[in-house]
Amino acid sequence: MKAKDNTPELTTTEKVAGSVEKFFSKNAKLIAIIAAVVVVLVIVIGIVVTINGKNSEKQFTAIAKLDSQYSALINMDDTTDEYKNAVSTFLSDADALIASSKDYPGLKAKYLKGLYSFDNKDYSAAASIFEEVSNSANNSYLGSLALINAAASYENAGNQAKALELYNKVWDSYGKNEAVSQKALFNVARIYEEKGDSELAKATYQQLVDEFGTTGEYAKLAASRIVVL
Repeated sequence: MKAKDNTPELTTTEKVAGSVEKFFSKNAKLIAIIAAVVVVLVIVIGIVVTINGKNSEKQFTAIAKLDSQYSALINMDDTTDEYKNAVSTFLSDADALIASSKDYPGLKAKYLKGLYSFDNKDYSAAASIFEEVSNSANNSYLGSLALINAAASYENAGNQAKALELYNKVWDSYGKNEAVSQKALFNVARIYEEKGDSELAKATYQQLVDEFGTTGEYAKLAASRIVVL
């Protein structure tokens, strides 16, 4: 008779463990290479994240500095050499930030250059800058602010038709969602009134009141203009 095999049968877990062990033994070199590649990728990703974080921090620090420079310019005597030097530094720093960032810091730097042009009554340059910012920062607070400032720049430059177009665009693009919305709609009505179109002006003032009630400076002004018209 055949002798009975007393070798214990391997369990499923032991069989799997054995297979895994054989796989690792057979492919040890390949696994080591893959592990080394993964380590390198993790290091590279860490370096990129760190660099991007530092660059972002640097850019936001730069925009805070630029904001302070612009605020200082407003309060300086523009006939002094100090003012001229401050302007030169401000414009140089703004251009550097615009060149290094396509995101918020760069857009805010460009916006500040628009404000500088507006303050100096260079309305054509201001309008162009503000429109660039509004197109790049669309659907954001900075975008709506730049758009209404572009409209104001065109109006100051004597281009009432373009100003009306952009005031309307603020309302059409942002509706009630932005702080400048009331002002934009009020300016639409105001320009209609200045053009002698009392009916359209009154209808727009009424739209402003219907949308906002009397909560807000421009809604209250609109209500008073309806009574006059």
